[in-house]
Amino acid sequence: MLGGAAPRVSSADSAAFREAISAYGEVAAALDEIEDLDSFLRLVAKKICELVQVRRCSIYLRDEEDPTIFRGRVGHADQDIDRHVRRLVAGSEADRFTREIVETKQPVALTNALTDPRPIRSTMRAWNVRSMLGVPMLLRGEVEGIIYLDNDGEPHSFGPEAHEIASVFADLAAVGVMQARAAADLKASVRSIVQQNRLMRRAVALDERLMRLVLDGASLTAMAEAIAEATGKPCAIHDASLRCLAAASPSHLQERIVPRLLDDDHRDHSDVRAALAATVGRPLAVIGPLPDAGLPQRFIVVPVSAAEEHLGYLVLMEYGSRFTRLDSHIATHAAITVGLGLAAERRVAAAEWDARQALAADLVRGNRDTTSLQRRAEHLGIDLSAPRVLCLVASESQEPGPPPSAGQIAETLGALLGDGEVLAAGVAEGVVAIVRLPENVPALEGIAAVRTALADTVRSLGRGDMIGAVSTRCTAPSQFERAYAEARQVMSCVRTFLDLDGPMVLSADDLGPGRLFLAASDRAEADRFAEDTLGPLLADNDGMRDLLNTLRVFFDCSRSVRRAALALGIHENTIRYRLSRIDELTGLNVNGDSDDQLAVQLALLILRLEGRLPSAPTGQLEETGEPLEPAAA
Repeated sequence: MLGGAAPRVSSADSAAFREAISAYGEVAAALDEIEDLDSFLRLVAKKICELVQVRRCSIYLRDEEDPTIFRGRVGHADQDIDRHVRRLVAGSEADRFTREIVETKQPVALTNALTDPRPIRSTMRAWNVRSMLGVPMLLRGEVEGIIYLDNDGEPHSFGPEAHEIASVFADLAAVGVMQARAAADLKASVRSIVQQNRLMRRAVALDERLMRLVLDGASLTAMAEAIAEATGKPCAIHDASLRCLAAASPSHLQERIVPRLLDDDHRDHSDVRAALAATVGRPLAVIGPLPDAGLPQRFIVVPVSAAEEHLGYLVLMEYGSRFTRLDSHIATHAAITVGLGLAAERRVAAAEWDARQALAADLVRGNRDTTSLQRRAEHLGIDLSAPRVLCLVASESQEPGPPPSAGQIAETLGALLGDGEVLAAGVAEGVVAIVRLPENVPALEGIAAVRTALADTVRSLGRGDMIGAVSTRCTAPSQFERAYAEARQVMSCVRTFLDLDGPMVLSADDLGPGRLFLAASDRAEADRFAEDTLGPLLADNDGMRDLLNTLRVFFDCSRSVRRAALALGIHENTIRYRLSRIDELTGLNVNGDSDDQLAVQLALLILRLEGRLPSAPTGQLEETGEPLEPAAA
């Protein structure tokens, strides 16, 4: 979002994320060869310019004495600008551009730096800045530095991908700054202590190994195993709800031992709850031993987070040897990398969901660029030529409460149908879901199965005011706009005619072409039409009910006298007699006039929706093949 704070990771592009991670991997690989922090930062500046495709970059770090300001450290351009950058300070009261970056902790772009009131204009003019992107370097939720990017005198459009790549790379660089500073401090203070150097190499090696695991898309179990091997201590990774995601123990242990602190059997103990409460707001805590809770060991607990979002905990258990400073160091750094891995998985999942939701929305809006729709669907592994139907879920009321969740409907409907290809998106009426029909079954049976699954899905929402509609079959992207219109028509009929007692779902095939008439009618108009058409047949007596039921079965059997007689278990002549009687009472020619037939079908559909048709008795011919005797009308 140019001219303002951009969402840090609103719709993550997994390719962009991997590109930033890969570029940082080259930087991290050079950490051992880099002599000082400035050399590392110059490499960071060069790489981020290549990623964002701009020519100039300057990096500012938070001042240790005054944390509200940031001092220029290094720069990257066509010529050496380090000494000029070091003279500058960002974050003063007049520098509203920098303050916005610090306050929002998000990338902020200047479309026109010479007219935008937020930056210090004299600085923008002195440096010939036309447009600029400022990116915070976040570490544990705090802005440790700021990276400024511009194209050295030329305007540049910083799109969402530039925000995404720069944000990811800046966060990784913040971790590198922390590592570089730690390495520099260690070399300066304990250069003569060989053991400390060895420990640091082990820690850096683990950081690099974990980073490679993130790059390779390795599992959390692989990360837990790497941490357990590096520390020689059992390790576990839990999510924010304390569910164990992965656990590992060092290979030298003859039996598998994992931390039990946050297991179901222990975490609800009062001592454990009190110990966990004491860790809030702390970067690392040592808990235990807690003998009353059945935990005689000590545990290191480190919160796992990314971009200020709490994602879980990393737990080390003291076993075989006592904790050392290296264990704390490894746990702290490993938690950061684990947080990046968890955030990456969530971003990829969110990106896929966003892409599926956007595809569903474009399909129902009637986007005519079918080539683009096909390509997007293929990228998601979805074959749009497979037969599908569109489902619409909404509130019974014309003024609904909070809409149902598209994600929940997609997940529940997909689970009921055993199909993970459900596409769902929010629309004005509620939620649409595009569902693949079951394979190797007739179309009408497949639609009926979807209708049943949709009814179960709506019922599972726990709201009695929810109703659903199902379209006819679609086999091409261009057909979903039509399907959306059908579903809205069906939804209108459901609202108008059904007396709801719990969730109700109908399909377009249930209504047939009559939905076009009924969707535009109110209930009073429809009732008058049914009364005018069927008249005396609606009287409340057995004779009229028999005639009305005969008429219903006759049309259900495609106006076949023979099939209607078989369905009712009566003689064909009885059917003919009753049809003649219906013609006399209503003035219609139900067996010969197409207009009268259409009117009767619409009237019967109205009665069926309102639940006013008599129940249909079933019958059959005797096995001898002889017809039953004619029954009186």
